[in-house]
Amino acid sequence: MSQISNEQLAHDLAVAVVSAQLSKEYNVSAGISVISKYEEAYDTLLGLLNRTR
Repeated sequence: MSQISNEQLAHDLAVAVVSAQLSKEYNVSAGISVISKYEEAYDTLLGLLNRTR
């Protein structure tokens, strides 16, 4: 069985974080804010994963 990479795991978790944040917003508009939220979540999660795995 192959192990999932930290990058893939961070991506999957970042998508989940952004999805949860967007589901709480009333006026969801696709744009740069979505990309920024994803990048912030991805960077944070990848940093955590790289330190702990």
